[in-house]
Amino acid sequence: MGFFKNIFVNKTEKVELTKQKSTEYFIDIDPNSNSFSTAFKDFYKNHFIDQRGLARQEVDTYFFNSMTLEEKEIAKRLIRQNLKLRQAILFRASGLLQDKEALPLLYDQFQNNTDLSWLLTIGQAIWKLNGDDLYPKLLRQLKDHTSDTMREAHFDQVTDLKNEESIEMLFDYLTDKSGLVKSMTVSKLNYILAGQYEQNQRFDRDYFLSKRNDKEFRSELVEKLKNLNE
Repeated sequence: MGFFKNIFVNKTEKVELTKQKSTEYFIDIDPNSNSFSTAFKDFYKNHFIDQRGLARQEVDTYFFNSMTLEEKEIAKRLIRQNLKLRQAILFRASGLLQDKEALPLLYDQFQNNTDLSWLLTIGQAIWKLNGDDLYPKLLRQLKDHTSDTMREAHFDQVTDLKNEESIEMLFDYLTDKSGLVKSMTVSKLNYILAGQYEQNQRFDRDYFLSKRNDKEFRSELVEKLKNLNE
């Protein structure tokens, strides 16, 4: 009980709001409590104080695995009670924390959005929680979207499914009209084969195009993709 006594704000006191720029978060704990681990404090900092590192994918997200069970439950609740703010970082955290209690809120946000970018972000979180087929359908829409920027921004989500369809979409992206998408596709396919990103890529776009109908090669890609720890 001492753990929770030290971290929760006294119910008779006014709940403090943590601010990031103009955003006000509903925070009902003392994030600076010594009861919290470094992992939890890093989680809190990157989600409620400064999200820029997460947005640029420059942050080691070790904290999702390193927080204690009690801290993970608190993290889930903090994310859940701020989902109404509609921030991509918070939606992603719901999925990564495996917070199934957030599903009604996520579905509500999904139903009240029409922009594909937001739907892909929210849909990804839902899919991570219950495998809803709405997400693969969105990835198919992404492949055919007219905006290069949209396909470039969400390209990394293509391999989320870790199956034959992911590989099929990657082969499709080899002939995308965006040069950046084609470049990212070649890099991703090399990454899948090598198990890591390499400065000098082994295979070029023409090589992968020549292998598109090679069933053995495609099966190898699927198996390696399944075993990647992204």
